[in-house]
Amino acid sequence: MRRVLAGLALLAASGTLAADGAAGASIYLDGRLASGEPVRATVQKGVALSGTAAACVNCHRRSGLGGSEGQNPIRPIAGSLLFSPSHTAFVRRRAVAGGGAPLRPAYDRASLARALREGVDPTGRALDALMPRYALDDHEIDALKAYLDGLSTAAAPGVSDHEIHFATVIAPGVDPDRRRALLDVLQAFFRDKNGGTRKETRRRDARSEQMYLAYRTWVLHVWELTGAPETWRAQLDAAYRQQPVFAVIGGLGRGSWQPVHAFCEGNAVPCVFPDVDYPVVEGAGYHSLYFSRGLALEADVLARQLADTGAERIVQVFRDDATGRVPAQALREALGRRGVALVDYPVSGAGAVPAAVWAGMLREARPATLVAWLDPADVQGLAATGAPPAGLQAVYLSASLSAGPHAGLPDGWREHVRMVHPFAPPGQTERQLARMNVWLRARQVAPGDPRTQANAYFAATVTGDAISHIGEYFSRDYFIERIEQMAETSLSPSIYPRLSLGPGQRFASRGGYILGFPQGAATPVPVSDWLVP
Repeated sequence: MRRVLAGLALLAASGTLAADGAAGASIYLDGRLASGEPVRATVQKGVALSGTAAACVNCHRRSGLGGSEGQNPIRPIAGSLLFSPSHTAFVRRRAVAGGGAPLRPAYDRASLARALREGVDPTGRALDALMPRYALDDHEIDALKAYLDGLSTAAAPGVSDHEIHFATVIAPGVDPDRRRALLDVLQAFFRDKNGGTRKETRRRDARSEQMYLAYRTWVLHVWELTGAPETWRAQLDAAYRQQPVFAVIGGLGRGSWQPVHAFCEGNAVPCVFPDVDYPVVEGAGYHSLYFSRGLALEADVLARQLADTGAERIVQVFRDDATGRVPAQALREALGRRGVALVDYPVSGAGAVPAAVWAGMLREARPATLVAWLDPADVQGLAATGAPPAGLQAVYLSASLSAGPHAGLPDGWREHVRMVHPFAPPGQTERQLARMNVWLRARQVAPGDPRTQANAYFAATVTGDAISHIGEYFSRDYFIERIEQMAETSLSPSIYPRLSLGPGQRFASRGGYILGFPQGAATPVPVSDWLVP
């Protein structure tokens, strides 16, 4: 009977802890009490905060491992650090980086309550005025403490004492040259990482104060998907069950990335900068970081250009399939918000769009502004119709779909061509990639698709930089937070003029250029400023 009662007591206690943890998570992440009422607090000069504005996550982030707010260091409050004296190596490093913040004794339940309600730390010192003073009762303090106790305490899946596992995802239909370019870069980077730090094991075993605490052997898994997109999630889940990974680095896909995105969000796996044109834009989630919104961004940039220039009789031609309709719908909606109308001209059928279809469209729609969300083979049919018709002022093409900045149209058409270009313009790209090209040559990596190699190199580099800063805390949330902070300062800017992320931002590049061929130039140049929709 005693064992039964003891077992019931243990179950009751664990249930209470779980309930407290859930209530604490609501306070920490959402600024909401178990009753459903908003958390209330005051900050410097008596400014009132309520609900999400009072949530701890706003400053201390999801990991609880802190960061910075402007010039102000935000101290870690994950339980293993908060409820220990701050002379641990992690906090000492953070204190030095934050300007020599003094050490303090461990928090306990009483001192936590005082800090939250009165803004006083265990030594009696006043906390920074930016720290809110919370109106929380004893049960709510207990719930928040229960949540903090378990925050960022265990290494994420994919991390063992000696290895850290990563994957990259390649969808069906990817050009073999792009696949090779991606894998050549990632494999060379992993060889560098493992070769350059192989002595860290001895230093760790010797407990050297200089040791690289995050050291693990890096292991790359290549997850190549097959079949229809509706089967990809099951394939990814099966691969993850066989070998969990800490994060997905890069990746390639021709069409919708939604199944891969759903896998990352569903398993809380960071997916770091896949090279895709159709990322998930709506409700982008937390764990997937993208270079840009892809073709949806190009459509918004183009809408601004067309509205600003007063374009007339706009006709857009696109493939009448799931991917072709994405930029067409985005452009239609973006122009609609600006009160500008256009005419849709969907095309179907296998193979390149023939000249006869182009001729029929030009004759029937008589566009002054033509937008083609098509690939180079399709656009060649346009040139086969003969000279540009009278009244056609501009032909807008997608740099992503047209495989780069060259229109592939003859001189008679070229002066009409404009390119929606979300990357650094020609000339600047070469300068930005100089450092990467030196790295590739030193490792005897053959030249490949520049966009693929540059994006893979950036994804790998920013991953390596973030891992080197997380110390012994292999928290996926903290890993993402480090990337958010470091993306803008990376020494590898990729093919974008600027990449930056802030807390909760998931698209690092937010604009594009319009390129043209003035006076018959062979190489396009920007004919617009950097346009941010």
